[in-house]
Amino acid sequence: MQKKQASLECCSGFDLLKPTLSAKEKKHFEEVLYIDYMSSEESEFEDEQDPINGETSTKLVGFVTRKLPWERTNLTNAKMRLDRAHQKNLTPHARQMAKPRRAGEDSDRPRPDGPGWAVRPPPAASE
Repeated sequence: MQKKQASLECCSGFDLLKPTLSAKEKKHFEEVLYIDYMSSEESEFEDEQDPINGETSTKLVGFVTRKLPWERTNLTNAKMRLDRAHQKNLTPHARQMAKPRRAGEDSDRPRPDGPGWAVRPPPAASE
C-alpha cells in the first residue's frame, strides 16, 4: 500500500527542484507557475488503417508546441529545468510512452502583465 500511495503522490518538476533552489529562484518560479506562462500545445494525429478489417482510426502521434513570442530566455530556461526534472522522475515505461514534441508556429497567447525577467515588454508603437 505504501508503494501505491507514493506513486499517487507523483511530484511536479517544481516539487522536485524546490530543495535545490535559492530563495530568489523559488520566488521566480512561483511568479510564473500559472497557465498564462505555459506554451501552447496542440495534439497531432494521423489516420491509421487496420490491415485486417480495413477500418480507419485516428492515432495520437505527438504534440506541436507553440513558443510564446514574448517569453524571455530566463523563462525558457526555467521551464526547461522543470521539464528536465519531470523527465528524470518518469518511470522507464512512462518515458517510453511519451509522445514526441516538435516546434510549431508562435503562439497567439496574450502577453501577461508579468515580471520583467520572464516577459518581454510590448514592442514600441511606431509613429
